[in-house]
Amino acid sequence: MNKNKLLMKSLPLVASVLGRKYGVKVQIGGTRAFTDGKTIQLPAMPLECDEALLSLARGYLDHEAAHVRETNFEWLKLAKLNPIEMHIWNTLEDWRVENKLSEIFPGCRQNFKWLIRHLFINDSGQSQNDEKDPASAILNCLLLIVRSWDVPELADKCLSTASVVEKHYPGLLSQWDSVLQKVRAKCDSTQDCILYTREIVSLLKGYLEQNCNDHKLKSRKAKSSIQELEKLLNSDSATLPKGLGEILEEQLVHNAPENAEQGLQVAKDGYKRLTELDETELAQTRKSSTALKSRLHGIIQAKTIRHDRIGRHGSLSTAHLHRIAVGNPRMFRSRQESQGISTAVHILIDCSGSMRRRIGLASQVCHTVVSALNSINGVSVGVSAFPAVRAQGGGNYDEPTVAPILNHGQRLHTCFGVAASGSTPLGESLWWAFQRMLPLPEKRKIILCITDGVPGNLPNAQKAIKDGSQYGFEIYGLGINSEAVFNLFPGKSRVITELTDLAPAMFDLLQDSLIK
Repeated sequence: MNKNKLLMKSLPLVASVLGRKYGVKVQIGGTRAFTDGKTIQLPAMPLECDEALLSLARGYLDHEAAHVRETNFEWLKLAKLNPIEMHIWNTLEDWRVENKLSEIFPGCRQNFKWLIRHLFINDSGQSQNDEKDPASAILNCLLLIVRSWDVPELADKCLSTASVVEKHYPGLLSQWDSVLQKVRAKCDSTQDCILYTREIVSLLKGYLEQNCNDHKLKSRKAKSSIQELEKLLNSDSATLPKGLGEILEEQLVHNAPENAEQGLQVAKDGYKRLTELDETELAQTRKSSTALKSRLHGIIQAKTIRHDRIGRHGSLSTAHLHRIAVGNPRMFRSRQESQGISTAVHILIDCSGSMRRRIGLASQVCHTVVSALNSINGVSVGVSAFPAVRAQGGGNYDEPTVAPILNHGQRLHTCFGVAASGSTPLGESLWWAFQRMLPLPEKRKIILCITDGVPGNLPNAQKAIKDGSQYGFEIYGLGINSEAVFNLFPGKSRVITELTDLAPAMFDLLQDSLIK
């Protein structure tokens, strides 16, 4: 399978790609689905997402991103819409912003069409609900009409719901036609949707007033329908049908694991207090880094050295002119170069409570490896620590967090000292690292986990390692005084007990990877 297609089957990576594309932030974790106008939050997902759930999540991301990008919430706030107006506006605005996003990103259109078919075409109980509540059928009919503009398969449902509306409110739908035609042809902004919403509500109020005063309104059934319409126009938001966003949120939450900690989550950006390594520690890291550099440079130089090749083309080689006498044309020199290195390496350092006795060595190891790799042309290095805290000065929260120590492309510094406390969100931090590394320009992407090899959520960590390897990330473990890494990273891990062990261990671990 093409790697890009495989990536699109991973919800965390899909969320990362779509978030960057749309210019919004996407988070995965916890028990809720919502957006605050800047961030789109998905709940923790099952470790194995089927195609339908993945499509549902993508549809939700597209839908909410469309609102974040296209809805003017200031205009909406100023409009002070009542609940029924808000519901109708949302129906129109959902359609408008989705089409706006589809114009910019054509691939979204298929996502939205799948979503509408999934939510509405298979809803067999809706016609019975319409008969029981004919006033709400007015809102369902409006929704289906608007959505059928892009999904013609909804035509039968439109006709079925329209027949219920016409039965209880004869002539009402014909009054909508001109307004809906304007919506479809001219609705270009949030403000337009507000204006057309008020036209529709005005028509409903006019219809109600006309029929309340109509002396021909004699049947008890007709009176009941008009009373239901009056009740609808005065409804509060709790009694109105759910909007598309709310329906999607409910379905995502329904499919989430009961215990979010056991599901697939992505660590959130956090803060970690950093201290400088002291002179003794720096002296030790410099010594170890020099040893590691010499080993890595030796294998890389052997792989990337340039050789002169003698052949039929190139610059004339005076040392081979004697070949003219025997008619040998191979006396031209050409430069032959091997392919350069293009590798991003990200180091994840475990700062959990179980690393408390090991954290000093882990910090030195991390700085040593970065110093050695940083000197190699074509290698980009980044470092992050987990867990972190959500804000500077805050304590550890239950949600998984990770904090950058060194960003890719940032100049190397000496602030690698970190304190150890909290849980071990290794899998969540790996997903976070995948998202961060995905857009990097380097062709190869390596992740080195410096840890004791005991994650808080073992299934999530195993899932991240397995999936990340399938998606092209090369993931290695370096155990600090702990052999548990051998089980977590089978065949791709080493253990050290002191800094002098680092050079041979890292050389053994990375030599094949860096020159591959």
